Amino acid sequence: MTRAMTPPVKRLDATADTVHFGFYEARLAPVFEIEPGEEIIIGSVSAHPDDDVPPHWLPKGIAEIHERALRGSGPHILTGPVAVRGARPGDVLVVDILDIRITQPYGYNIVMPLKGMFPMEQPTTRTTIMPIDLETGLAEVVPGIKVPTRPFFGQMAVAPPREWGVLDSRPPNRHGGNLDNKELIKGTRLLLPIWNEGALFSVGDGHAAQGDGEVNQTALETSLEGRFRLSLLKGLPLEWPIAVSPTHLLTLAFHEDLDDAARIAMRSLIAVMEECGLAFHDAYRLASIAADLHVTQFVNGNRGIHAMLPLDIVNTFPRKPSFLPAPGELS
Repeated sequence: MTRAMTPPVKRLDATADTVHFGFYEARLAPVFEIEPGEEIIIGSVSAHPDDDVPPHWLPKGIAEIHERALRGSGPHILTGPVAVRGARPGDVLVVDILDIRITQPYGYNIVMPLKGMFPMEQPTTRTTIMPIDLETGLAEVVPGIKVPTRPFFGQMAVAPPREWGVLDSRPPNRHGGNLDNKELIKGTRLLLPIWNEGALFSVGDGHAAQGDGEVNQTALETSLEGRFRLSLLKGLPLEWPIAVSPTHLLTLAFHEDLDDAARIAMRSLIAVMEECGLAFHDAYRLASIAADLHVTQFVNGNRGIHAMLPLDIVNTFPRKPSFLPAPGELS
């Protein structure tokens, strides 16, 4: 008997024709289209042609990307947008992060005056190149001090509402964008509210490692390749991004004021618990005792807070959230 062959996973590499540089806009035409539930491998690049590294370390086509890719006001190279056939405003894009791989043997960190948490303390402009050992997964961040890499995409987004116009890629918002959340690793599900037909998903800003806060405005920036499954969820009212990591339920929020971002993130978490059958004060009490608030990022215009509740607790709710992945679904 002849076995049916599994169709190859689709692939989208980062080139001057498939990236948009530093902005999001609903009117940006898709560079690729897939069916809901299909898997796609997407490459991203974070590099500059003048990086002080051996030439063979540079990503292929990086000079051409810097020369002629569509440019906005931000610094991030974003691959996409990818249209998901049948996506409509009011739906939710389910982004299953099935794998992430570092694709260049170095990363970099940039510090600049007027940027970061301490914008005028010893002001300087400096790019620090840090080799990454792709076999051990270690990067020497300070001479003699190595950190383990834990790669994730700093940027994942759908196109913003059309009336928002052209957005700088730095401040995150309801559409996603510069999430900079180190919990969004392999095996995580991200949910994004859709504002436009096709959803128009873009990804980039690869991070090999980052601490919560990203205090000097950059992480260990590098090029990544991700394998994603993009699906649609209908009938779930969602205003802010939500994620399910291998260990936690996360609600993500962003605001100019850190206090307001914390309130949005926690109110979103309580709303999920209410949908799962808990009364407000039961959810409020459980959040105070078992949930954690983390500062996602401090330095990109909108501050970020994410609330985290262990899945071991979520799985005891009267009703489980409809968006939880099934066991083994993301492995």
